[in-house]
Amino acid sequence: MVGSMGKLYESVENLNDTYLQPNLDKDTLLKPKATVNVDSNSKQFYMCSYCNPRHISDVCNTPCPNSYNSISTKVTYVSPQASSSTVVAKSGSGGGYVKGVVTYMVMDNLEVKPMSTISSIAVLNQFNVKDVGALQEVVAYLGVQEGLKLLKASFETSAVLTKVFLGA
Repeated sequence: MVGSMGKLYESVENLNDTYLQPNLDKDTLLKPKATVNVDSNSKQFYMCSYCNPRHISDVCNTPCPNSYNSISTKVTYVSPQASSSTVVAKSGSGGGYVKGVVTYMVMDNLEVKPMSTISSIAVLNQFNVKDVGALQEVVAYLGVQEGLKLLKASFETSAVLTKVFLGA
């Protein structure tokens, strides 16, 4: 894979199951499936095709309050399908896929690792850091725009976080 997307995928693939919430499978992250459930026995809904904002009713040909038309265009309600592969962590556990008591480190190439004192020292040694006082903490705010920039950079470079948050 180009950029850092392969490292991200590989690090999740190699993450030990002990770091995951009980009853969760990594395949739901690594091989996601979009599933929807259309219930043909469910209640029918209709909307007005002419006004904005659109009005919806469960009775066909109801007069629309915004126009002289009737609410008659049939719409289909689609609900998410609950399946065993999309189990979410129980309340109190913080939700998500990984256990909340563990801190994780995300490297510049998006590799994800459980963080411990030993792993932190190993990273410092890996990057040949001699003076810990020279390190600088950067708080990064993540919104939609930053998320899109991260996605784009993940296909272009192995220094994703540096490119997006430090502009280098």
